[in-house]
Amino acid sequence: KLAKGGKNVGVHMPTFKSDASKITSKGMGLKKAYMGKQNNFTVNATDAGNNMLFVGMYGPKGPCEEFNVKHTGRNNFNVNYMVRDRGQYILIVKWGEEHIPGSPFQIDV
Repeated sequence: KLAKGGKNVGVHMPTFKSDASKITSKGMGLKKAYMGKQNNFTVNATDAGNNMLFVGMYGPKGPCEEFNVKHTGRNNFNVNYMVRDRGQYILIVKWGEEHIPGSPFQIDV
């Protein structure tokens, strides 16, 4: 619900206690991607407290079209994405408001 001026009304965001620096990530999808194929990586936030994982990617022609983030339990996540164009992409992975170690990542396609 938005009030005039675009301010949230009636929505109270929880306060999370977390530390993005304790997150680890791994997988080929953090370095290189292949056009038209599923590219993937994992994020382990087990020791980082509780928060929300935000993932986004921007390439030569705009945002990445297809993303899937799956929580597999205990703050572990599998991330899959597909790109349709060659070039350099910027992959951003945040735990709440903070970048995880290595983010933003530069991905070559």
